[in-house]
Amino acid sequence: MFEHNMNHKDIFDEGYKSLQKGILLFGGSLVMLAILIFLFPALIGFIFAAFILLAGTAILAVGWKVWRFKKHLGSSEEWSKPVTASFRTEGPHYTKRRIIVVMK
Repeated sequence: MFEHNMNHKDIFDEGYKSLQKGILLFGGSLVMLAILIFLFPALIGFIFAAFILLAGTAILAVGWKVWRFKKHLGSSEEWSKPVTASFRTEGPHYTKRRIIVVMK
């Protein structure tokens, strides 16, 4: 019923190895970034400008999606208004009557 696996892996050991590799990779990338900044001081300005550009682009994208959503809500509100119709009765002195049709 249960398969006997001789090559099992300990989940905590695998998680620890993954965490250790992630920390070493992050630390190494920070050291490389520090070396690049010491070699090229203008790199700080480029990194800061790239961060501002990325944040501005993200905010513009969110604003555009909110605008599209508001436009979609505005177009769906037209369907929720009651349907009205006007007609004239026959005769020389006609009267104008209005009928409101409410549908759910």
